Parts: sequence; structure tokens; C-alpha cells
Amino acid sequence: MTIPLLTPSKCLLILVLLTCLSCQAPLPPGSPPVSEATVLTIEATASGQGIFDLAGTTNLPDNTQLTAIALRYLDPETALVSDASGGAIAPLKAPFYSVLDYQPVTVTKGQWSSQLTLWQVADDGRYQEPWQNQTKALNLTAQPRDTVQFAITLAPHRLGAAMSDILAQEGRRRIAGVLRVTATGEPFLWADQSLPVSLPQGQTAPPTDLVARTNGGWGQRYLLVPEPPLPYTLTPEDERQTTAPFNPAELLH
Repeated sequence: MTIPLLTPSKCLLILVLLTCLSCQAPLPPGSPPVSEATVLTIEATASGQGIFDLAGTTNLPDNTQLTAIALRYLDPETALVSDASGGAIAPLKAPFYSVLDYQPVTVTKGQWSSQLTLWQVADDGRYQEPWQNQTKALNLTAQPRDTVQFAITLAPHRLGAAMSDILAQEGRRRIAGVLRVTATGEPFLWADQSLPVSLPQGQTAPPTDLVARTNGGWGQRYLLVPEPPLPYTLTPEDERQTTAPFNPAELLH
């Protein structure tokens, strides 16, 4: 289970993570081999205030579209989520994590880099991770783990085109160490690094642009905006203002 942000920009991320995290396992026996020379590395460095610089090397073709992800696992033994009636259900057994941030990445000359921001600013100015901002709305209680997992991934639908050049040059060998397979049998690339990261502390000035933080930047679109009053008064006339006969076009046929 994930704790996604309630914004359209995170919808794509949830789809990517459900594909990539549901079954991180090596390819089963009998699967088409991929060159063991496939390279995909990641190194995360803290820059302060919840910002992390990510970088790595790869032998994937230039312009290959990767995704850099940061997520924190929550302890499923102590995580409870309310059901439809508002009551607590049993502790979760499935993988349980919160997406902290993600960014699309493009390979350039065998390298990639990105910057992820793990913190958000709550309405009262406190620094919080995304899942902390939603604990009240989701009626969620959870014990976060001490580490954050940073990952770089190549989605299944992009893998075929990216690997075709490498396989043509180096031939089919053993399975690459960064290759994984989804629950439906689709291969993808995944490399990760876990670092101890403390929860946010302190606060700053509260955000002023609340519209940008509501409904993915759309604000409360369901509310009707009152129309401004007319600058003049319309007075209906009680009597016909002419004694001329009716024009044929004014008559019903």
C-alpha cells in the first residue's frame, strides 16, 4: 500500500511504483537473458533542509527517460488505516510506503542527475514529509523507519528500446544485476541506495499561496464564484412603445 499525495502530479508516480515495487525480484529461469554489462548506479548526497542530490552513471543510450524516486517505509505492524465506517482495521501486511518525491531524469553522455525535496511546508509552517501531512485526513498512525530509500528506475515500457542497442553491441549474456521483474512478468531496471534520514524539524513562514496547495493547484473548483452586480438597472416596459403594425417576422406561423 502507498500513501500518495492527493495531487494529479503524483498519480503517475503511484503507477510507476506499483509497477516497480510490487515485485522486485530477479527474472525467473527461462526468461530472455540481458547483457550483464548493463550499468545503472545511484549515489545520494544530503544538501540540507530535506534536499538530496542524486547522481549516477549508466551505459543506457542518451535521452533514455529514467525516474528518480525517494520513499520512506512505514512499519506495517503498527500502521492502521480507517475503513469506510471510520473504524480501524487490522495492521497492514502489504508493502507500506510513502512517496516523498520523484523527478523524471534524462540520460546524457552516460550520466544522470536529479534533486529531490523530501520536505513540505504544512499550513502552519512546519516542515513535514508528505505522509505526515495526511495522517489526519487518512486517520493514519504509523511508525516510520529510520532510512529513506533513493532509487533510479527504468519503467517496463521504456526498457525494450533502451536495451536494443546494448544487446546488439554486446550480445545476450547473463541477467544484469539491476534487472527486476513485475508481478505480471514485465522486466524493468532498478537501482537503489538507503540512507538514514531523520524526520523534519523546525518550521518556516506559512505558505501564502493556498490555492496552489489545494486540489493539485486547481483550488476549490466546486465552489461557485458569485457574479458581479450589473452596473446599471434594467426596468421592464409594461406597454408596447410603438403603434406601428406588427412586422410579419414578429408573428408566429
